[in-house]
Amino acid sequence: MTFRPANFDPSIDPTADQVRALRDAGPDGPVVMLNLLKFREQANYPAGSPHAPCSGAEAYGRYQAAFVETVGDVSQAVVVWEGKIDRPFIGDASQDWDKCLLVRYPSRQHFLAMMANDAYREALVHRYAGLERTILLQMQG
Repeated sequence: MTFRPANFDPSIDPTADQVRALRDAGPDGPVVMLNLLKFREQANYPAGSPHAPCSGAEAYGRYQAAFVETVGDVSQAVVVWEGKIDRPFIGDASQDWDKCLLVRYPSRQHFLAMMANDAYREALVHRYAGLERTILLQMQG
């Protein structure tokens, strides 16, 4: 895809500086991305979208399926753990999250190749539709 979907949300996308930092100064070897996800109550697909109305969690599920099925060979990512978050225990209770994912990549380059992949970029419409907000933390894997 050479353009951003109409429902593009810059608050849940990395900036160019963040991508450059990952490319140029990240760790060697495997990386694990910890994803904290807060879903929209109702998915926010662009007007005229061919996608059936659904919850934000269902829209993100469409993105996750595409992530595994269409770019699995490129990213070689493995979902190490995923689960529903019950409630904050320590920290700002207003920053509640719905789901946590730990995804392991063989290298930073695998993660970056996934982000550049056209099929992955096509699936982003579901990510934008489903997420209200997110935090993605990079860790050595």
